[in-house]
Amino acid sequence: MPQCATCSHHVSEQFQRVFSDATGDVYACPNCSANAGIGEATQERSAGQSE
Repeated sequence: MPQCATCSHHVSEQFQRVFSDATGDVYACPNCSANAGIGEATQERSAGQSE
């Protein structure tokens, strides 16, 4: 089952398809991010992981 790389909370496969990076990693989920900001948090956190 997919999980958030930030908080290890499980997410659905559909959530992973929508919000994951190119490698399938999810860096923000409803458990650790405000719902309205998940897309922005995903971009910021995934950019930080590649540095």
